[in-house]
Amino acid sequence: MRPQPSRKLDKRITRVWRLSAFINIAIWAIILFVLIGVMAAILAMPDTGLKMAEVSQITLTVAAFSVAVVALLLLVFVVIVPKIRWIQWSFDIYEEEIDIHKGIFWRKRIIIPLIRVQNVDTRQGPLLRMCGLASFTVATAAGEHEIPGLETSEADALRDRVAILARIAQEDI
Repeated sequence: MRPQPSRKLDKRITRVWRLSAFINIAIWAIILFVLIGVMAAILAMPDTGLKMAEVSQITLTVAAFSVAVVALLLLVFVVIVPKIRWIQWSFDIYEEEIDIHKGIFWRKRIIIPLIRVQNVDTRQGPLLRMCGLASFTVATAAGEHEIPGLETSEADALRDRVAILARIAQEDI
C-alpha cells in the first residue's frame, strides 16, 4: 500500500472555512429567528385563543432552543471541523499522477493519472482572495477535483507544472 500524500494545505484555509461556516450559520439563524417572530405574531392573534403569557412562554422556549442549536452549530462547524478537515487534507503531485487524500468521516483517496487531465485552472473567491489563497482545479472526463487553500503563487505554479506534465504524458502515447 502506498504512503499517504505528504503535502498539506496552507494553514490559512482554516480561516476561510471558519468564516464560510460562520456566514452560512448566521444567514440560517437570521431566517430561523424571523420565522420565530412570525410564529409569535400568528400565535398572538386573537382568534388563536392563547393568552399573551402562553404565547410568550412558547416563543421563549422555541427561541432558547434555537439559540442552543445555533451555538452548537457554531462550536462544531466554526471551531472544531475546520481544524480536523485541515489535518485530514493532503496531496502530492508526481510525474504521472496527482494523489489527493481528504475527508473526515468519509475519507477519499483520489489518484488522477496525468494522461487523463483535460484542463487545469486556479480559482479565487472573495474569502480565498482576502486570505491570499487560491484553489487549484484539475478537470478530467470524470469530473473536477479541487485542491483548495494554496498560496496564490503556489497554486499558479502547480497549474503550470501539471499542464506541462499532462501535455508530456499525452505526447508519450
